[in-house]
Amino acid sequence: MVEERRWVTTEDFTHTMGLCQFLPGPNVGNAAIVYGKRWFGARGAFVAAFGLFALPFVWVMALGILYSDYASNETLRAVVTGVGAAGAGFFLATAIKLARPLAKKPAALLIILGCFLAVGIARVSLAYVLPAAIVVALLASRLGRL
Repeated sequence: MVEERRWVTTEDFTHTMGLCQFLPGPNVGNAAIVYGKRWFGARGAFVAAFGLFALPFVWVMALGILYSDYASNETLRAVVTGVGAAGAGFFLATAIKLARPLAKKPAALLIILGCFLAVGIARVSLAYVLPAAIVVALLASRLGRL
């Protein structure tokens, strides 16, 4: 949508994904619903959600049933582990792409660093860190720093 088709700008995609992270459910599904609604109304949101989830749901259910029969096979378990590693790599690549626009904003980097230190190092509950980060981000935005 951003790099190949150029339907949305990097900034718009980053803002939409930021919104979708706060909504319940998977981020990609939320983004599909947001863009479907934006471009085609309520029908677009429904079609985007159904189109994104229907066939993968069938595939995952079929593969889950198949895996339950062959879970003791060492080769199959190694393949599943490799697929998990590939998924983690894709997740990290997406995070890096989403972080690029933020690299130009020192205040955003400080908020990210603060959240990482609080949750990852100091082990403060996300339930406390997230509201504090929202307040700090809103203040930084009003001051023109974000």
